[in-house]
Amino acid sequence: MGGTVLNCLNILSFPSEVNENIISEILRGAYDKVNEANGIIAGGHTISTDHIIYGLSVNGLVEKSKLKTNSGALPQQKLILTKKIGTGIYSKEININKDAEDCQEVVKSMITLNKKACEIMHKYRVSAVTDITGFGLVGHLCEVALSSNVSITIYLDSIPLFKRTRELALKYPNGGMKRNFAHFSKYVEISHNINSQENINILFDPQTSGGLLIVVDETDADKLLHDLHQEGITAASIIGETTILTDKHLKVK
Repeated sequence: MGGTVLNCLNILSFPSEVNENIISEILRGAYDKVNEANGIIAGGHTISTDHIIYGLSVNGLVEKSKLKTNSGALPQQKLILTKKIGTGIYSKEININKDAEDCQEVVKSMITLNKKACEIMHKYRVSAVTDITGFGLVGHLCEVALSSNVSITIYLDSIPLFKRTRELALKYPNGGMKRNFAHFSKYVEISHNINSQENINILFDPQTSGGLLIVVDETDADKLLHDLHQEGITAASIIGETTILTDKHLKVK
């Protein structure tokens, strides 16, 4: 974390029967986002497969003083999450009801870069950062706790959620949340009064283009949060804190 994009290569595969306009839109969307990140697309590779796959291979630079990993968390720090949770849960609903206001909010969140949040956090005493993606909120929190040798406590009511994340959590379970639970649940203690399947699905839901999870000194947390809100990152919330290592690496209350 903390780097800047230089150049990217497209990695694209699709079946021959796909309308070329769809492929053009995928490439155009990628171009727009890379351009927004101040990078360039220098070429790429295309192959034929039975379904669409798209991604980018990215080169960049980072100053050592700005390099942030997921292994630097210390006890008695605060955790700030910069985007709402629920993109995996919403993925099927978007296909069915894409024009709904809340579905549009989810799409907008996924196409919003973390660039601005990254720039803001460098003003403060931040010791660890990760993005919340395929391992879900709990999985990435566990990675921070395990690699930093600390414990983390988060509060369910403080986690920002999209409008119908709770409503859809049981309707649209996915394989990613089940795999995340199978791998990370041994490190997690969920308080008895909130230990429901709905909450488990939300906590372990894999995210697409999720927000940053920023571990910041306690005295800087409110100021960093204020700056994020001032710059339009209004979903940002303090969701918990770090402690010295206890019997579980992550506790959800």
